[in-house]
Amino acid sequence: MTSRNENTSAPGFNRRTLLTTTAAAGASLALSNLAWAQDAADSAEPVNVALIGVGTEGRVLMDNMVKMPGIRFKAVCDIWGYYRDYVCRLLKRYKHEVTGYEDYKEMLDKEGEKIDAVVIATPDFVHHEHAIGCLKAGKHVYCEKEMSNTIENAKAMVLAAKETGKLLQIGHQRRSNPRYMIGREYVWKHKAIGRMTHLFGQWNRWKSLQFDWPKGKELDAATLTKYGYESMEHFRNWRWYRKYSGGPIADLGSHQIDIFNWFLNASPKAVQATGGNDYYEGRDWYDNIMALLEWEFEWDGKKKPARGFYQVLNTTSHGGFYETFMGDEGSMNTSEIAKKCGIRREDTVKPADWEESLTEWAAKNDPKIVAQLEEAKKKAAEKKEESKEEIKIGHSLGAEGRFFPIPLEAKDEKPAHRWHLENFFAAVRDPKKVKLNCPAEVGYDTAVTVLKINEAVATGKKIEYKEDEFKV
Repeated sequence: MTSRNENTSAPGFNRRTLLTTTAAAGASLALSNLAWAQDAADSAEPVNVALIGVGTEGRVLMDNMVKMPGIRFKAVCDIWGYYRDYVCRLLKRYKHEVTGYEDYKEMLDKEGEKIDAVVIATPDFVHHEHAIGCLKAGKHVYCEKEMSNTIENAKAMVLAAKETGKLLQIGHQRRSNPRYMIGREYVWKHKAIGRMTHLFGQWNRWKSLQFDWPKGKELDAATLTKYGYESMEHFRNWRWYRKYSGGPIADLGSHQIDIFNWFLNASPKAVQATGGNDYYEGRDWYDNIMALLEWEFEWDGKKKPARGFYQVLNTTSHGGFYETFMGDEGSMNTSEIAKKCGIRREDTVKPADWEESLTEWAAKNDPKIVAQLEEAKKKAAEKKEESKEEIKIGHSLGAEGRFFPIPLEAKDEKPAHRWHLENFFAAVRDPKKVKLNCPAEVGYDTAVTVLKINEAVATGKKIEYKEDEFKV
């Protein structure tokens, strides 16, 4: 089984702010490691970057990077000249001296000496080719998830990173998000929800993404064929075709299932799943999946079971995306959307010291939380007036529990991808001091997990994960 990445050095906080916040909220000073790399970013030793893939995700990453001190774009690569030329023009407005390329090999040949790192945001089926080529050319690589649409190619990426000694960060950006890192700290250090027993996650997105293209701007048939695409429809909507991707469970679900593995410090033991391509015509991949995963993880020196339910639906946006971790003393909601996050403690559980600290923090930073606490106290007092007969038949006192925020001040918020990119570039600048939050081995663990879910849907059978499958 792959060992878990225990690094907590997601950069981005102002050091003084973080130390004040975490100490006041009762979090471990181990989280002070979040802070130091912002100091490094402020000093901003230049890093020369190439970007391969400038579709929707590539432009999101670019938009984050142009706002980061010291990042200088030298090259842009994409097979579609329409997007490539647009991004080159845009970067030149930001005073980046960039050259555009159709072929990444030509880019490496001509720009190799100028480039320190490459950011890859191409379709999954070419991640391995692009990442391995760049690693072997001596470049550090940030590659979007999913690593690949096959386990074999994902494994090849891990091996290439090991052989070259270059950094390979996989884009599971929640691992660098301080709200997730602080939440995980509360689960393990403070045992805020007791022993984890069940997990829930969902990503519901109505109809999902379906991309068109401007008339007259199509790629010609020869170029599409050269780079492995059957049509412009396949090129633009590659996520829905098996040849190019692992489908929605890999595109969306991998973000959250990765967090399940991380919070549990474990890889799954088994999965059962149902789903199908039931609602939309002309798509290869399942437009809905519901999966039940099983883990065995270590808690207080003993092996304990945990089960999780995950769904990815493209027929509704109900509830959006979030995760819930349930334990025998409470629960925790996490999300990249701040208002969805928080800790809930069962009313019958004895209050812990950190609860007072978080209440004090909330009183200064989140008045809404204070109002919720007061309402919960009021309801608990009212329920104490219920008759003994009512209590006997199942009514519990204060069943809604006590609510607390995961402490992160609004002024410290950043776009979802920023923390992870900052972690990567901090490691590029000083690999001895900063460790990647999602190195290739960790990304591979998640790739195995989610790609096997597709297998479970296809076979209709319970899939047992083998420990050797997670090893490289």
